[in-house]
Amino acid sequence: MNSEEDLLDRIGRILPDSSALVPSGDDAAVIVPAGAVACSTDILVENVHFRTDWSTGEDVGWRCVMQNVADAVAMGARPVSLVVALTLPAGRENWAEDFARGLAEGASWVARTCGPFAIDGGDLSAGPALIACGTVLGDLEGRAPILRSGARPGDELVHVGHLGASASGLADLQAGVSSSYTELFRRPLPPLKRGLDIRPHAMMDVSDGLVRDARRMAAASSVSIDLHAEAIAAAGTGASLADALTGGEDHGFLAAVRPGTAPDGWRVLGKVGSGEGVTLDGQPIAGGGGWDHFEAKARP
Repeated sequence: MNSEEDLLDRIGRILPDSSALVPSGDDAAVIVPAGAVACSTDILVENVHFRTDWSTGEDVGWRCVMQNVADAVAMGARPVSLVVALTLPAGRENWAEDFARGLAEGASWVARTCGPFAIDGGDLSAGPALIACGTVLGDLEGRAPILRSGARPGDELVHVGHLGASASGLADLQAGVSSSYTELFRRPLPPLKRGLDIRPHAMMDVSDGLVRDARRMAAASSVSIDLHAEAIAAAGTGASLADALTGGEDHGFLAAVRPGTAPDGWRVLGKVGSGEGVTLDGQPIAGGGGWDHFEAKARP
């Protein structure tokens, strides 16, 4: 590599074409949405969110796409664009190209799943560690955003996607074991289309664990939520109940709906009531549950 421009050119040739009015290449891309725009950002830090002996650059690029688009869909917005900032240590230029291939693969998967989507630029800097920060733009297409704060007493708490798979995959990697879970840790598969097909009272991406994220919904909605262990175990696709309750980074969706109205593929995991807090089969849940960067040791 001779310069930053050379590397950006190499990365640009890997990424898919954009449908933006002004794509990457100017000081900013110009996107023309049909409705209001949902915007969210998420970050991946080497030796905190991934390890290069476990995950390839392609894997990290894929995760960068998926964890961001899941946040847009959780708001009821169709993801249309992602911009990515990358910090790159010296001598890691080939890793950056692998990362760009993962971005391209992820972007193509999102486009096939829920419509046109592109990587519309970003920023590149030298630095002491690999850090990738993605910012997604989602088009609400004239719909009202879906908030965490709309859950109502009497609603059913429903979920779609994997529960505990990523946590089980992390445990397998730490034990030196390869499994179907390790692939879901490296490359999560958020159920984007099912997330866009539902119009619930409240919804959110499960990124930090079912218990922790249910508590966030309960607090935002001023309600209580009772989780049902048997239903969660059945929805855990083989993961342990502990991983299903507290494991994060699966990027499924948690929603509150009127009883009996959840579309196919969504599973009832609990009930919304009056009061506050989250219980499991009516009993208090000890500990915070789930992932918090400032309460636990960094992983992986």
